[in-house]
Amino acid sequence: MRADVVIKYLTFLAYTNDAYGSRILGLFPHTGKSHQMVFEPLLRKLAENGHHVTVGSFFPLKDPPANYVDISFEGTADVRLESFDLDWYENGGIINKIPKLRSILILMAEFNLLSNLAVDICSRVINLPSLNEALKEEYDVVLVENFNSDCMFGLLHMHGVKAPVIGLSSCVLMPWSAERMGVSDNPSYVPVVATALTPTMTLLERMENTFWRTYFKLWFRYSVQAEEQALIEKAFGRHIPAFANLGRNISLMLVNTYHALNGATPHVPGLVEVGGMHLNHTKKHIPLYIERFLNESEHGVVLFSFGSLIRTATLPKYKEDIIVNALSKLKQRVIWKYEDSAEEGNLTGNILRVRWLPQYELLQHNKVFAFIAHGGLLGMTEAVSAGKPMVVVPFFGDQPANGAAAAAAGFAKVVPYYDLSEESLTDAIQSVLSAEMRLKARLISKIWKDRESSPLDTAVFWTERVIRWGHAAPLHTAARELSFYELALLDVAAAYIVALIIIHIILWYILSKIAKLFVKEPKQKMH
Repeated sequence: MRADVVIKYLTFLAYTNDAYGSRILGLFPHTGKSHQMVFEPLLRKLAENGHHVTVGSFFPLKDPPANYVDISFEGTADVRLESFDLDWYENGGIINKIPKLRSILILMAEFNLLSNLAVDICSRVINLPSLNEALKEEYDVVLVENFNSDCMFGLLHMHGVKAPVIGLSSCVLMPWSAERMGVSDNPSYVPVVATALTPTMTLLERMENTFWRTYFKLWFRYSVQAEEQALIEKAFGRHIPAFANLGRNISLMLVNTYHALNGATPHVPGLVEVGGMHLNHTKKHIPLYIERFLNESEHGVVLFSFGSLIRTATLPKYKEDIIVNALSKLKQRVIWKYEDSAEEGNLTGNILRVRWLPQYELLQHNKVFAFIAHGGLLGMTEAVSAGKPMVVVPFFGDQPANGAAAAAAGFAKVVPYYDLSEESLTDAIQSVLSAEMRLKARLISKIWKDRESSPLDTAVFWTERVIRWGHAAPLHTAARELSFYELALLDVAAAYIVALIIIHIILWYILSKIAKLFVKEPKQKMH
């Protein structure tokens, strides 16, 4: 056999088999159930592909594959499932009368909750024996959720884990995440995730966006990274590099977005959109009583759910009356996820309240015409995939941004919770039920699905690619190694200014000397 043929054959074997049977560690220190739902299909698929997968999270699998090991964080913190009480929005007093001040204070309060949660969880899991034992092992790649904590980066460093790291983002990139891959996050056209801004901004909106991007980066550094670093250094008794540098130890970032919904943003090879990778992997059964309710609907059905975190049963009475009055006017039937319902639902007029519903399966049902939701990214992607228009009532986090993006794409109407009235909700529902809006939703759905490969296959491919090549194939730009003044070219601007000043001084000196050669001094008069 010729030498060149042998080399090609061996290269092929290396490419196809190097990633097989690899040891993968996943670390997910956030208590939100919806976050875990994004990543679970990827973890399962990697295990099914023959990899040995070890996962630390608050949501261990009930039926894990044979080569899948859970490290349970359960008990270290309360999981966030139907735990958000909407009364929180009713206690603002006079602040609720000033919309801009209200939005600023709420946004700051939301992120303070995230920092407190991150630091508290970090203080607990760093002493978890099962986690520390797992970190002593060798791995081929580590998957780490990039959200509100860098605690896992500190632990990886302390235990000397050298494997390449893949960041996973369950939402649009957080303000501190883009720089980790050297991606431009210019606030003139890249909205901060927690705002309702779109890429096309006015001067005042660009000023607001710039403020929030700067504020949240500083908040993350001092309220999260500094606190977590102090905890880990105290626990292990030695210093480690700044978390701002450890957080950049990322070879790849998988993001649960796709431009058909979230809009086009700057990318580099190592920033890969895999929005929708949680879809089509678990087929849930539609209960018979819901199926019957759907099939008997002459004019179709509107689906209504505020997701897994918000407890809809805590709606204040006047808000619930607003919603019921608006929904009662519809000729369509309504299925409403309402936790305090009977086992087989409560039917009042055209509204069926149910304790639980198979959301994605219902959205794909031909009798469901529209979706009323809170703007969580999982529900948004399910609606886009199913081609259903939406009324978005955002509350917190990335929900305002998701709602604004869907409205900009043309298949959603946004009604903020504070602006929720019978008239505004009725108008929004009628708008999304229009033939034009339903057609637009189906068009966006086709664009959403038009990809080279499925989101899950894309995520698996890039994970295995990092396993194959590790640090040898960098996918980030050099921008992540630059300091702020270098990235903003402030040093270049300063050098030009100094050079111009020096040139000006030299020219002035030369011209003054030349002038003296041609200008004769006046002779003094003789006395």
